[in-house]
Amino acid sequence: MSKLAQRFLLAVGVLALVVLIVEISLSVGATAHGNTPARVVRVNAGPYALVVSFYKYPANAGFALPFAVAPQTPLHGTLTYDVNSLPGEGVSATPVHASFSADSATANGIQGDAEITVRGPWTLHIDVNGPAGPATVDVPITATAPPAIPEWFGWLIGFIPLYGLLIFLFMQRSREKASLQVQ
Repeated sequence: MSKLAQRFLLAVGVLALVVLIVEISLSVGATAHGNTPARVVRVNAGPYALVVSFYKYPANAGFALPFAVAPQTPLHGTLTYDVNSLPGEGVSATPVHASFSADSATANGIQGDAEITVRGPWTLHIDVNGPAGPATVDVPITATAPPAIPEWFGWLIGFIPLYGLLIFLFMQRSREKASLQVQ
């Protein structure tokens, strides 16, 4: 294999690694909680007044929706939660159990991610249990289609055949020069 081909393959490998790192960073950033919520909903789950904060709204289908749940007023005792994302009527999907953990900044609060698999109406179903007994509440969510790729990225992908043709012609030209030098 010629040195030119090796360098080309090395460049392709480095470019693929950079694209992979950017994609991983964007995926992690999409599920990270921001500083300020995009939507705050105040609900009552039986005797418990709760604040549900969504850090991305409307939700993007196919991605996790970062959320936080906290009591509106301080409570004596502890609250335990169970959170699920339930598809609405006409949505072809299955319920998904949300992953969450205790919020260290808020007493009796949690923060987590609810998987929203397809677009359409969804419900964040919250079961809460505390000193006053168990209760449930449903918070409606709207899931939209994921954002389209940026226009510049579409053009970059669309020109891949042209890039390949140019590389092929460049390699043929360098072969011609090498064969002329040998004669």
